[in-house]
Amino acid sequence: MERVVCNSDIDFNLINKIKRLEFKVIKELKNDKRSKVTLIEIDNKRYVYKIPKEKNTRVWQRITSLVRGSESKREYENYLRIQKLGFKGPIPIMYWERTTMGMSVDSFLVSSYLDGKSATKKDLDKVGKQLREIHKKGYLHGDSQLDNFIVKNNEIYLIDAKLMRNIYKKAGEAYEFIYLEESCHEDIDIYDKKSLSYKLAKSLNSYLHWIGRVKKTIRRKDR
Repeated sequence: MERVVCNSDIDFNLINKIKRLEFKVIKELKNDKRSKVTLIEIDNKRYVYKIPKEKNTRVWQRITSLVRGSESKREYENYLRIQKLGFKGPIPIMYWERTTMGMSVDSFLVSSYLDGKSATKKDLDKVGKQLREIHKKGYLHGDSQLDNFIVKNNEIYLIDAKLMRNIYKKAGEAYEFIYLEESCHEDIDIYDKKSLSYKLAKSLNSYLHWIGRVKKTIRRKDR
């Protein structure tokens, strides 16, 4: 069974052209085991075509899709949530998914193309301000790496943002800044590192890194 959901603000002719693969491939933006992301062009306008390869094929992801839908559906809804909460991000165009026995077995997402640039350490003040705005509204970014903030016309746009409800309060906020700091590969000074919340989040972060190292060691021994 196939399902297509599209943005009501988008011309349906565009949706039909995407479904029929009537577009020009400009270049691959990413292609690894996790996902394939392609820049495409239709009627002189550019869009991003994303296939979440890993989550389309992993058994556990297929099982959980019975409840929460495909990865493409969730990302489409996240883009809508970004706009609803007053932040800037890609405009969701459509998502397509194929299901078997209610499980998503294949999907893709199409969104508008942001012709900005990934944030760098020079943009940390702007990124930190945007992250705090997200937190003020009771949400977490969900993947607060520096690369997941785009700078366009001196404004910050969100990509790959999960925008999940923050049930962890101050510790959750601190953890996002720790994660941002790790993506910079050096210490940053745009958040409070003396609070109890930071210490709790840092302890969890260190524990998760330790677990990750143990798993890698076990995998190497099993080869």
